[in-house]
Amino acid sequence: MVSFKDKIVFLEGNYKLLKDTFFILIFSMLLVLSCKKTSEEKEVLATQTDTCWDGHIEVIPNQKFDSLFTRKNDGWTGGDATYSIVLNDSTNLWIFGDTFLGEVNADKSRSNTEPLINNTFIIQTENTFKTLYGGTPEKPEALIKPPQENWWYWPGHGQIYNNTLQIMMFALGKPDEDIGIGFEYKAVDLVTLSLPDFKVISNHRRMLFKGINYGAFLLKEGDYTYIYGAEREATAKYLHVARVKGSDISQDWEYLSDDDSWKTTMDNSKKLFKSVAEQFSVFKRKDDFYLMTQNYDLDPELFMYSGKSPVGPFSNQQTIYCTPETDGDIITYNAFVHEQFSTDENLLISYNINSLKFEDIFTNSDNYRPRFINVEGWSKTNNN
Repeated sequence: MVSFKDKIVFLEGNYKLLKDTFFILIFSMLLVLSCKKTSEEKEVLATQTDTCWDGHIEVIPNQKFDSLFTRKNDGWTGGDATYSIVLNDSTNLWIFGDTFLGEVNADKSRSNTEPLINNTFIIQTENTFKTLYGGTPEKPEALIKPPQENWWYWPGHGQIYNNTLQIMMFALGKPDEDIGIGFEYKAVDLVTLSLPDFKVISNHRRMLFKGINYGAFLLKEGDYTYIYGAEREATAKYLHVARVKGSDISQDWEYLSDDDSWKTTMDNSKKLFKSVAEQFSVFKRKDDFYLMTQNYDLDPELFMYSGKSPVGPFSNQQTIYCTPETDGDIITYNAFVHEQFSTDENLLISYNINSLKFEDIFTNSDNYRPRFINVEGWSKTNNN
């Protein structure tokens, strides 16, 4: 684990100061919004459309999801990443990175002694939540750990395959040399768990980390499953992609190369798109593919791009939302489309909230949990 003495930690290419005995690391559920809009929602829509996102876009906060993830006890009370996977017709799996357990007070504050662990799952059926983590209630630990001592995992995307859960995990640890922060990416692993008991069956090291977090998003399309990642380079972050024949991502990967051919090594992996976030979504509607992402630099805008294949090229930028929470030390990051709660025209999107000032997530638990919105009109590009 990282030592916790005034440590500066990386967050989407920025840094935040952590204090004494805690750390924050990174890497964020249900029912599509009812079509009926409250007067308060209409006011939010009218006010922010005038000042931020494209005029043909309609955005409504999803109050049901926001309420579900405003939790005061009984397991998860805050976290980021907010990936989701359908388990069956009535049950969804939510995958979180750094997670607070314990109690939240009536004034939304939490004690600085409440547990914070590196990854958790939530099994959600309707309004029922069950938090999965390791250790014991008295001494909780991350649900999944890498084999190396003093390394830890942030989660990537995952999928159900052959009645198992395959999930990409990013291993982190102390840097081998001084890089100005207290940790670095070490490896990209594929962890397979049994269902329904979520026991680890295997842990496959796909690669030592070479700059690209393959597994940030998965997309099954046609005969292949596409495995997307992002590469940080100076002040930009670039989209990359690998793929595997069929659905089993434990099989050999091939990587899209600079010459647009698929190679067995990532040495010349093609930079598909500039300025993606650490976490993003790629999805298909009719004959088009869409990339939804925030920028790398923690700006409040959420953007949508379209293309004609799973590898783009992606263009036709639309601004589909601006996160109103972004202000001062409060940041938002790693927006994600939840397809099982979306329709052809209406997307359920989550984004994570955090603070560059570590104390903020103790004084107000709302400063460290996902928010949910529904977005319509995004399929009408600026060129239509």
